[in-house]
Amino acid sequence: MKPTSSYRPDYEALDGDDAGNHEPSGFVGRPWVGIQFNCCAVYARIYRNTDGGAYNGACPRCRRPVMLRVGSGGTDSRFFVAE
Repeated sequence: MKPTSSYRPDYEALDGDDAGNHEPSGFVGRPWVGIQFNCCAVYARIYRNTDGGAYNGACPRCRRPVMLRVGSGGTDSRFFVAE
C-alpha cells in the first residue's frame, strides 16, 4: 500500500528526532513505529492509539514516555531514536 497522511506522524513531536510510519505491503494489524531508547539502550515498538491521533509508548526499562503525533507533513521513516 502507498503511505497516506493519516499514517505520517509529525516528526517534531519527538523533540527534533525523526518520526513516522507507513504501511509496507502485506501490513496487517495495528500501525507501529520502532524506537531506540538511548536512555537505557533498548528498542521497543510503540503503537498508534485507538483514536488514530498519535503513537504513545514508553521505554520498557525506565518508563520514559514518548508520543508521536499523527499529522500532515510527517515523514515516511518507521524507526527512530529517542535521546
